[in-house]
This record gives sequence, C-alpha cells and structure tokens, in this order.
Amino acid sequence: MENKLPISEWDDHLRKNMIDYVNYYLSGGSLRSIEPDAGEAVEKITEVMDRKTARAYRQELGGVITEAGQLQQLPGFSQLMLEQLAFAVNRFDSGKLRALAPQTTQNNCVDPYTNGPQCLEMLLGEIDKTQRYIHLSVMLFFNDISGNLIAEELLRALGRGVQVRIMVNYTITALGHGNNLEFGEFSKISARLEAAGAKLLNTSNSCYTTVGWSMKREALKQQGVPENILFLQDKVEKDVEISGLNVIDHRKFMIIDGITSVIGSLNIGDQYTYETPLKESSIASIDGQRLGIPSKVEEWHDGCFRVRGAASLPLNVVFQSRWMLLGGDHFAADDSFYHPDVNYDCGEEECTLFVSFPGNPVNLMQQYYLDLITYAAEETVIVNPYLIDQAFWDRLGELGPDCSGHISICNPLLVNDHPTNRAAVRSNMYVPFCNGVSFYDYSLTGRFSHWKITYDHRSRAVFHGSYNINERSACHDFELGLLVKGEAFASKVKSMIDYDLGVSRKITDKREFFKHPWLHPSTYANKSTQNYT
Repeated sequence: MENKLPISEWDDHLRKNMIDYVNYYLSGGSLRSIEPDAGEAVEKITEVMDRKTARAYRQELGGVITEAGQLQQLPGFSQLMLEQLAFAVNRFDSGKLRALAPQTTQNNCVDPYTNGPQCLEMLLGEIDKTQRYIHLSVMLFFNDISGNLIAEELLRALGRGVQVRIMVNYTITALGHGNNLEFGEFSKISARLEAAGAKLLNTSNSCYTTVGWSMKREALKQQGVPENILFLQDKVEKDVEISGLNVIDHRKFMIIDGITSVIGSLNIGDQYTYETPLKESSIASIDGQRLGIPSKVEEWHDGCFRVRGAASLPLNVVFQSRWMLLGGDHFAADDSFYHPDVNYDCGEEECTLFVSFPGNPVNLMQQYYLDLITYAAEETVIVNPYLIDQAFWDRLGELGPDCSGHISICNPLLVNDHPTNRAAVRSNMYVPFCNGVSFYDYSLTGRFSHWKITYDHRSRAVFHGSYNINERSACHDFELGLLVKGEAFASKVKSMIDYDLGVSRKITDKREFFKHPWLHPSTYANKSTQNYT
C-alpha cells in the first residue's frame, strides 16, 4: 500500500505544514539543511515538480501560497503526489520550518502611512491607547524632538502599568544624524525608560563568540528555549564565523497588546518621524492624509503600515525569538496576556510575514523580488532607496521586452546617502531600460526617499518593510517585510506611489546609464564595497 495521506484527512496543522514546505521549497529552500533525513524523504517527492512553472503560478497569486486549495492547482503536481507529500511532511517536526517560512493571517485591517507627520501622529496615538504591552524593535532611536516625544508617550504607558520591551542598535544610533552627535545619545532616553520599568536590549551585540554561544546555547536550552529558536542563532553564528562580516538587526516593527502592529522602513527620529508640515505640491490626500514631500532636506520620505488583527501574532513570535536569543527575559508569546482572546476579524486584508537573518538558508524576500520581476505582468512598481543587489540586476537584465515593459522603478538616484547607489544603477540599468523598464528619479524633489515598497497590480498585492535591494539585506542582515493582499488597500498604496512617480523625474535618455560599465571607475567602487556598505 502506498504511503499517502488523502486530502480529506488533512487537519489544519498539516495544511499549514504543507503550505510552509511548498513555499519554502519553491523559493529555493532545502529541508536537508534543517532535518537531513526527513528532508531527503520529502524532497524526493517534490523533485518531480517543475519549480520554474510552479513559481510562475505562485507569483500570479501574489508571491506566496496561502491556502491549501492552491496546492491542488500547482502545475505538474497530481493529487496522488500531493497526498504522498502530505504523508512525508506529516512525519517531521515543523517547528524549524515554521520559523523560516512566510506566515499568513487573514481578515486584517491595514492602513498605510507616508511621511513623518502622519507616521509620528499615528505612533503616538497607538502608544497612548496601549493597555497591556509594547514590543518595539528598531535599528535607530534618536535623542531628538520626535524621539523624545515617543519616549514621553512610552513613559506615560509605563506609568499606567504597561509592559515595555525595546530592542535598539545603540552603536549605530550613537552616530546621530545631521552632524549632531547629541541626537545619538540614546542612553539619555534609555536610562529614563529603564528607571520607569522598561526592559531594553542593545542589538549591536547580535552574535556571540564561538565559546560564548556554546555556553549561552546550553543555558538557554536549560531555561526552556525551544530548539526551533536556538537553531536560528546557530545559523547566525556560522554565517559570522565564515564571512567575518558585521551583522545588523535592520528590522523596524512594533506590537501593541497582541492585536495592533506597525511594520515599515522608518526608524524613530526627526529624519523619519518629524512634526514639520509637508511641502505640498498638490491637494491629493489618502484617508485624510495629505500627500507631499518633506519640507527640510534633512527629513526623509518614508512610511509604515498599521495592522489590526492576527498578523500581530506571528510578528510577536519573531520579537520573542530575537529577544530571548539576545539575553532578554523569557515570556511566552502564546500566553493569554500576549495573545489575548479577542476578535481578530478586523478587516479584509490577507497579510504574510517574511523574515530573514544572517546565515539564512534562503532569503525569501530576495526571492520574492526576483520572482516579482521574472514573472511581471500588468503593472509592477518597485520603490526602494538602494539598488545594489547584483542578483536583482542580473535577473532584470535577462528579461525580455514583453516582461520588462510592465516594470517601473523609483529610486533617489542623485540624492542618496549610499555612496555607490548611483554607480550601481548607472552600471546596470542600460539593458533593462532599453528593454522597456521605466526608471523614475525621486531626486527631482531634492529629498531622499527611504520608503521601501512594491506594488503588483495583477494580484492586488503590496510588499513593504525594512528590506533594501542590496547585498546586506540579501545576505547577512536581519530583515522583515509584510505582503498585503486586498484590492481596496492596494488601490490606496498605488495612489501614494503614483504621487511619488509624479514628483519624480522619469528618465527618457538611455545615455544616462552606462552602455559599457567596465569603462567607468565608479563601477569598480561599487563592486568592491557592495557587501559592506
């Protein structure tokens, strides 16, 4: 009798495991690096799948499989093969896979925000309404006007008995901004927060020495930290040991009371969350938010999503993992305090959380971008401040005119804090441009855009988070992004993106890009620094 598990006998747990496995496998992941014996058995069944055709099918869905019914439509995959795969998948521990694969929740309500005033007002309002806890992870938390406004609101929350846990990179924050080192003195804020009862961790210390991690790992294991969390740090330690590169926790997110979360590309500080009114070039607005550009050169164009609903639950698991691995106090993300029994049916948006980390067996966010352009159809728009991932450029250059004509890219080409972004774009954009890819330079505004967002019209999907299209994000930093599907929401975001395209300069002359990049010295400067900057 064949080893198979009929679809009619699948429970919710197995359906979730099947979805996780197929998403991970299609993105290039291998279970053999997680559980060698079980992984080999599972992948022998999956090897018959035409991965390229299956990825094209998945991209038509928006970039991720989210329902068991979609598995039955996989090209070249019969029901018998699916039931055989289910039998094999059902026999291995899914904990590690769950930590790697994208996690989807339904019925969320997502609101988009762009620019400092709107983002700051929303953040202050959400902290003010907190009743249980706040978990905040951000790379930078500056000691400036908006940083102190948020700190004061956090202090008031602590005064109400709210639990507050915060992860910040103290070292990079210390550099300040605008040539003002006082803005980098986060210790002045952290001391006040800790005195009021907040718990803080410095993410500058994202890894241990070899001996240090061996001892710490055993201690954490004895304290009850599960293996599916510990193995994540195993990957980080191995990556740092092999590459010798520093790693950065680049994620930006907040969870409030287990039902509200904020995910985006902005840090906390006047570069991102300023009070200054926008310089408006039109009367356009979305949900009452005026669209415009920052008034001051030192203020950046950026944004975030506020999400109400079950998306907060897998996000809090991500926070829990990093928090405990860095030595924070233990808490159970599934405890009723952190996962309250409330109605999570808040809206119509489907949200899928993507995470990556140093030593990642496969970076699902990089693969999402590669599939997005490979199978581009209808209108596809990518807005990103840094375009320095060579895998992205190589794939873009391979596309034919039929596909390229659907793609638009918006990037602050000239007004950019990355020294080689311009060289990377000019060295790689010539062929894609000639094939039909449109390029918009946000620098016409005189401002820097730090917003990282994509729009896929075919599936009415939007992707947003901390991920840069560069080597650091692709290879060895901690990153996080959210894929949101929903027609009304996507339409709002598209209006915001259209505003950016309208105030940008659309490049029309191919001579602005290098036809022969090897003739230009800046090409070599980019190549030599792309892994580090």
